[in-house]
Amino acid sequence: MNMIELTGITKRFGDHEVLKQVDLTVKKGEVVVILGPSGSGKSTLLRCATFLEEPDAGTVRIGEHEIPAGGSQTREKTAKIRALRQNTGFVFQLFNLFPHKTALQNVMEGPVVVKKMPEAQAKSLALKLLAKVGLADKADAYPSRLSGGQQQRVAIARALAMEPLVMFYDEPTSALDPELVREVLHVMKDLASEGMTMVVVTHEMEFAREVANRVIFMDGGVIVEEGTAEEVFGNPKEDRTRRFLYHVQK
Repeated sequence: MNMIELTGITKRFGDHEVLKQVDLTVKKGEVVVILGPSGSGKSTLLRCATFLEEPDAGTVRIGEHEIPAGGSQTREKTAKIRALRQNTGFVFQLFNLFPHKTALQNVMEGPVVVKKMPEAQAKSLALKLLAKVGLADKADAYPSRLSGGQQQRVAIARALAMEPLVMFYDEPTSALDPELVREVLHVMKDLASEGMTMVVVTHEMEFAREVANRVIFMDGGVIVEEGTAEEVFGNPKEDRTRRFLYHVQK
């Protein structure tokens, strides 16, 4: 069963076509890692998949939620976008935590405000998720008292609190000091092993090798190559992929 289907996704910023009719399917429980140089369209594809950026053309389907691009912004379309987002978790490069709220309050925010979950239930869920990401002892800490790795793990717990069908990660370790990267990747590996459907934009090659069911290489707004980690890393078919991997793995 395909959990995600992106069909003909096209996105322009002015005269620059960032995505050029990209097709991508992701099966339930699959971990797909997207690699590529800066400006290749990786992050824009994730943002279009969640309508953080509206595609200029194409169709997005996540679970049972399907939205075609274009057309006027009707009340019905707005409701569809809201429903789609409620079924996705998105972890950004920068943690975007509320600085005036504790880790616990940050994780509770979505269930209480968006899903109208009773506070006691949301607190129980948030505590469970903070324990899951190894931060049970930091529930009452404010973001300013947490390391970058800890803040990113709170951000993952916050995304999981919406009980999403899929998780999108946009360079989740790029803002971290090298020694903090491992703790975030460990949490992501655990989620992958539990069967969470995940699409990850990253430059962490070892993570891609170890966790990805499928690796996609993008450049110039198109998917240049895709295959298993073994295929793409071990025997890339395209010269552009080979050159990219040569530079990032030196």
